[in-house]
Amino acid sequence: MTVDPFTLAVIHGSLIAIARDMKIMTMRTAYTQLWKEQGDLSCCLMNGDGEIIAQDPNGFPIHVTTMPLQLQGAVAAIGREGLRPGDVIATNDPFIGGTHLPDVLIARPVFHEGTLYAFACNRGHWADIGGMGPGSYSPATSDIHQEGVFIPPVKLFEAGRPNPGVLEMIMSNIRNRSVGLGDLRAQYASCETAERRLAGLVARYGSGALEAAMTEIVARSERMTRACIAEFPDGEYRARDCLDGDGRSGAKAWVDVSIRISGSDIVADLTGSSDQSSGGMNCSHSAAASAVQYAVKSITDPENPPNAGSYRPIAVKTRPGSLVDARKPGSMVGFGEVCYRVLDTTMAAIAGAVGDRGIASGSGSTGTVVVAGRREREQGEEYFTTLELSSGAYGARAARDGIDAIRYGPGNAGHIPIEADEIENPLFFEAYEIVPDTGGAGRFRGGNGFVRAFRVESPRAQLCLCADRHETPPPGLFGGRPGATARYVLDPGSGRERILPSKTPYIDLEPGTLVHLQSAGGGGYGDPRERDPARIAEDLKNGYLTEDGAAAAYGYRAKKT
Repeated sequence: MTVDPFTLAVIHGSLIAIARDMKIMTMRTAYTQLWKEQGDLSCCLMNGDGEIIAQDPNGFPIHVTTMPLQLQGAVAAIGREGLRPGDVIATNDPFIGGTHLPDVLIARPVFHEGTLYAFACNRGHWADIGGMGPGSYSPATSDIHQEGVFIPPVKLFEAGRPNPGVLEMIMSNIRNRSVGLGDLRAQYASCETAERRLAGLVARYGSGALEAAMTEIVARSERMTRACIAEFPDGEYRARDCLDGDGRSGAKAWVDVSIRISGSDIVADLTGSSDQSSGGMNCSHSAAASAVQYAVKSITDPENPPNAGSYRPIAVKTRPGSLVDARKPGSMVGFGEVCYRVLDTTMAAIAGAVGDRGIASGSGSTGTVVVAGRREREQGEEYFTTLELSSGAYGARAARDGIDAIRYGPGNAGHIPIEADEIENPLFFEAYEIVPDTGGAGRFRGGNGFVRAFRVESPRAQLCLCADRHETPPPGLFGGRPGATARYVLDPGSGRERILPSKTPYIDLEPGTLVHLQSAGGGGYGDPRERDPARIAEDLKNGYLTEDGAAAAYGYRAKKT
């Protein structure tokens, strides 16, 4: 069956709108700040074979593009023949295509007249999934089971009825039951809403037209992506970059990528990367592949809504037991740090082929900082957890400066507004601002990083860091200079000042401790000597450069009037 172009466009737009509304609904009904303020979740619709058809426009690339393998693994474990209308599948197993244990996938199979034709999927980063520390983060983990409760593929709901034993098992292993249960209900509601909306499309256009449209949407995206890749020169391009330790050792862990372009195909070979780490800095094959896919998508056809077809021309090779393809029971709590480095190296390598489409490295880290503990409220003592994401700067491009103080890349969560943070948590903010001179110099400069500084007003609080780039700066491109490194400091400028590495297991905080979190800056693009003096003057005017910084980076001295 074929679908005319106008109907195809309407159905495609409707499917994207359903995925978008799934995320909006989850954010508006969620309990945790991670979702309602930062949007750390993603939604998509897949066909009956578990291939992405439409994803929410603001979803995380690292979430969405790993969902198909995890869903397919879950369906295989449960048995496709055992799925019924009203069922809801759940899992956080990273070894079948997931990310890390806090990311929980909820999937609802969608049927029409007894035939399974789609899945509504919602993956969210839970505020806590149990494990050795609050917020289920610690770079010191060496075993996946230390991260939290491991949820194999299970049915949370069967034929529309909740599975109380499974739900109780999960909720009994997390620290804030009310938040966990509230967020799970938000995920469930979004999938149920998607099922109703899909039923509306079937009623309007017929199941045959809808499934034909799904097939054509994927095929068109593949053709468009291949047409873009075919314009690049064939060849092999390499790059490597490192992480600053694995959480248990300070030794550098290397990501090595070789990109081979042949016609309309790209093969990314990551087999030369370091062995699986002893700490929490590892990722799954699917997570590494998602970072490669994101890089290629962003430089080929970024305006075309992504789906399975966008990724078909890209093959990713990894070595089991390596940093980018960890084997059980290795920990993956810091998978995001590895994925950022895969993105950086892929971009650096492929820049040799795409020229002015290349982008210098951004701040290169999730910048995850967990602050958790207990505080007194009128109704009694209450547990709190907040994840402060100290990551934010784009690298420069061929014709534009990098963006300042904004999350980028495969995990593009937002920052919590300080007003919302202070309302929900015992924090008092003293600074949230762009830091000048932190973007790498170049013909176009990298984005400046930012600082979030706050006092923790709790007598019983802890902090942990699961980040990167405190030693190795984000590199520039084509002669651009690297961005500044990240800085994590307690009580700066006082007699109690303490500089922390980017991977710091839980430490106790004295009441009133000032926590100073500064992200890395983005790398520059091109020779700094070629920067337009008018741009330097504008940066000085806007506070993106200091006079000393302009002199050091560009040899520029402002004229005195």
